[in-house]
Amino acid sequence: IISNSFFSLSLASTGPINSTFDPSFDPCNNYTDLDHPWRASNETGLGVCDRRFPWNGWYRVLYYGKSIRMAESCVPTSRCSTYVTLWLNGPHPEIEDGVVTRQVCGSANSDCCYYRSTPIQVKACPDNYYVYKFVHPINCNLAYCSGTLIHCTHFISSRHLSYCHS
Repeated sequence: IISNSFFSLSLASTGPINSTFDPSFDPCNNYTDLDHPWRASNETGLGVCDRRFPWNGWYRVLYYGKSIRMAESCVPTSRCSTYVTLWLNGPHPEIEDGVVTRQVCGSANSDCCYYRSTPIQVKACPDNYYVYKFVHPINCNLAYCSGTLIHCTHFISSRHLSYCHS
């Protein structure tokens, strides 16, 4: 487990994190939990810089322990505990799509895609969650944003965040 005041990570498997085209590697079984509630698109403050985060391998995004996915529409600046909000510019894949590459946009200066960050890889997993292979953003004051929780029994929605309520 890696932890400090902003980050807390735990490995979800004992397998290797490096996926250099090994056909037996499945990122749905080899990922790190990324439970950072401050990544939600309704959060403000902190000035988080994902460029300083030790990205390595695949991540499953959680919101207080529940599956959530990366935002796939424009997130206003000064949300997700940072200034420039990084969101997935394109739909999340279906399971049959396998691993896909998606462009990441950063909202700034009234432009939803002012920053075009390095693309990331995304995969839909059988238990109704996604894993992401995040990379270091091009600048500081940029952070990946989460948006909508998946698998719900009681769904709550507000202007910038949708989530499950137990």
